[in-house]
Amino acid sequence: MNPIQLKASPPQSYKVTSAILLFSHLLFFFVCSCAPVIAGYKSLKVRIEPAKSYPFHQQQGDITIAADPYETKERIKTAFDLKELEQKGIVPVHIIISNDGEDPIVISGQDINLLDSNNRSFEPLPVDEVVRAIVYKEGPRTSRSPSPLPFPRGSGRRGDAFEIETDLTNKSLRDLRVAPKTNAAGFVFFRLPNNRMKLGG
Repeated sequence: MNPIQLKASPPQSYKVTSAILLFSHLLFFFVCSCAPVIAGYKSLKVRIEPAKSYPFHQQQGDITIAADPYETKERIKTAFDLKELEQKGIVPVHIIISNDGEDPIVISGQDINLLDSNNRSFEPLPVDEVVRAIVYKEGPRTSRSPSPLPFPRGSGRRGDAFEIETDLTNKSLRDLRVAPKTNAAGFVFFRLPNNRMKLGG
C-alpha cells in the first residue's frame, strides 16, 4: 500500500483538528493582546439637520445659519474621539448653514466670531493650534498667525497625530461652498478664559 495517501486515518485527523484548534486559540489570543494597540483614534460621523431646527439660529433672506455648541465632554464624545478638548478648554461649535435660495453661497470659518454673554468677542482657533494642543500638549495660542512646521516634538498623542489632524481638518469650517437647496456644516473651535466650557454666563 502506498504510505502517502490523501485520505487520513482517524488518529491523523484528530491531530490535524487539534492543531487547527490550537492555531485558532493562539490567533485569538494574539488578536486580543494586540487590540489595545490597534484601536486608535476613531472618526465619528456628525449628523446634520436643517439650520432652522437648532435653538440658536439666525435667518437672513434665504440663508439660515445655526450655532450648536458642544459644551460638555459627553457631547464632545459624539463628534470627536477626544477627551483633551474639554481638558484644554477648547469648545467646538458646529456651524450649520441652510441655503434655501437659488444661488450658491460661500461661508468662511475665519469670518465667524464668538460673542459671549459679557459682550466679549473671540476669534476661532486655527485648526493647527487645536492639533498642537491635543497631540503635543501645547497650550493653544490666541494668535491667528500660521504655526511653523514641522510641529515640535513633545509628549502627547503622537501615535494618532495623522488621524486626529485629518479628522479635525475635515470637520472644520473652512471656505465652504453651499449649493442651492442644501445644508452644509463645519466646526469652529474657541478657547474661553480659565478653560471655561460654557458659552453663557
